[in-house]
Amino acid sequence: MSETVTLIGLPDTQLADVVPPAPNARGETCLVRIHPPEVSDSLLRLTKDCTRIGRDSSCEIAVHDDYISRDHVHIEREGDQFVLYDCGSLNGTFVNDVRVKTHNLVPGDHIRVGNHIFKFLSTDHVEAQYHEAVYEMMTVDGLTGARNKRYFEDAFAREVLRAQRHWRPIALLLMDVDHFKDINDTYGHLAGDEVLKKLCTRICSRIRGEDLFARFGGEEFTLALAEAPLKQSVRVAHDIARLVAAEPFQTAKGKVSVTISIGVGFANGQGPMSVNELIDQADENLYKAKRDGRNCVRY
Repeated sequence: MSETVTLIGLPDTQLADVVPPAPNARGETCLVRIHPPEVSDSLLRLTKDCTRIGRDSSCEIAVHDDYISRDHVHIEREGDQFVLYDCGSLNGTFVNDVRVKTHNLVPGDHIRVGNHIFKFLSTDHVEAQYHEAVYEMMTVDGLTGARNKRYFEDAFAREVLRAQRHWRPIALLLMDVDHFKDINDTYGHLAGDEVLKKLCTRICSRIRGEDLFARFGGEEFTLALAEAPLKQSVRVAHDIARLVAAEPFQTAKGKVSVTISIGVGFANGQGPMSVNELIDQADENLYKAKRDGRNCVRY
């Protein structure tokens, strides 16, 4: 009978009981599907000398995704090594965000085909690696590497309580990519995904390590700034907007120019505040930014 393990370190309101791989999973090699997060069959054991991933139902790992070829990629066992071979797919295979034709897999590698991302787990300590991957799925957005909405909501609630208890200011920035549907329609969803990933990297180059940055959903992102006065928070928002618009993002489909709209919510810490009030305030200001022509900050 399998043991239920509680992942320590999850946000208090999101502690999750996760059933680990069966004991005979030791000594096996696996993939864990970490994106999209709603896919349930996340643990995929590599039990054959050749595991095929593709859209065709005959593949060992059949993935229903229009951006994946019918026979997209093979993972072949060669002695103690697992080697990935792209099968001439139209949209390519990426390992750790680099397009590859062949790649010797190592534990922790992220394999992206179409809109799906898998994490490669080695034969040693599969169970521990599996729980690390599950924790990652529950706290990190698989596509962009930013924190996900579930993690953000819990962590932000704690930050608001802390700000209220110590009478300190807190700001919330809601950011939305302008006309993102047009980007997807013009360049394709995979290029749109590249834009979102590189957008996060660019934003993270401007913020502090202790700032709480997350993907809030789709093309919307959020940033919580603890102990930041309003003037400083607005300056950060303007800096981010300028940084995003400064130069186009390079994608497999060419350069894509991007702008974002930002709404700022703020509480000075001198009176009552709530998570919902701050989110509503930032959301209202985000819509003001959109109504005022986008590519701007409103507070």
